Amino acid sequence: MKTKSLFIATAIALMTCAASAEPDLNSVSERLVKSMPGLTVDSISESAIPGLYEVVSGGEVAYVTSDGVHMIQGTLFNVPERKNLSEKALSAQRAKALGTIEKSSLVTYKAKGKEKHTITVFTDPSCPFCVRLHGEIPKLNEMGVTVRYALYARSGNGTLTSRQLSEVICSVDKKAAVDRFFAAPSSNSTGAECKQADGLERIAKVAQQVGLKGTPHIVTDKGFASSGYMSAPELLRTLQGS
Repeated sequence: MKTKSLFIATAIALMTCAASAEPDLNSVSERLVKSMPGLTVDSISESAIPGLYEVVSGGEVAYVTSDGVHMIQGTLFNVPERKNLSEKALSAQRAKALGTIEKSSLVTYKAKGKEKHTITVFTDPSCPFCVRLHGEIPKLNEMGVTVRYALYARSGNGTLTSRQLSEVICSVDKKAAVDRFFAAPSSNSTGAECKQADGLERIAKVAQQVGLKGTPHIVTDKGFASSGYMSAPELLRTLQGS
């Protein structure tokens, strides 16, 4: 009995030591940033592979060792279950990032009747493919899709587009202002100042967090992302399969 008790006690002690030796996530993150100055870690968690940590940054995922020295970039699959574990992590981070955008900073086109899907579209009136997608909104609404516009100026601050977007977000009738600039992207605008316009900066930050590389950039409420123009029927099929 004494031998058995000693064995159990030793085993517990070893497990305790092993647990305490595990680096905490903040430490791993700090070591990684030290190795890669300027890196922004949006999220970090233990991966499905022991000893590797899953890091999401700027809409991309990588796997790093606990000392922050070695990194693997790519997609991690669970082969027997046919699951894309990397996309699961990215989708969760995108959905979380979308939740930080104030509703007053968005222009929302609600679904007709029962809402089946909600998408957030990072859009820019100077983008021809955004203009084409804008023409699909009535069809999407009829199909039960609510569209939320996150206005994003590809050209950056201080440009005509950024002034247009400030004017839109400060307008009493945001949809009418959006329609006007989509109909005539080169229309002059002196811009506008209001509290809601500050939300455009938040949108620009979130755009990077969801991995925006171009517009239109579409993100579902579950965090699935797709870039580029799609017709309403194509987009609906994508939503149904995501």
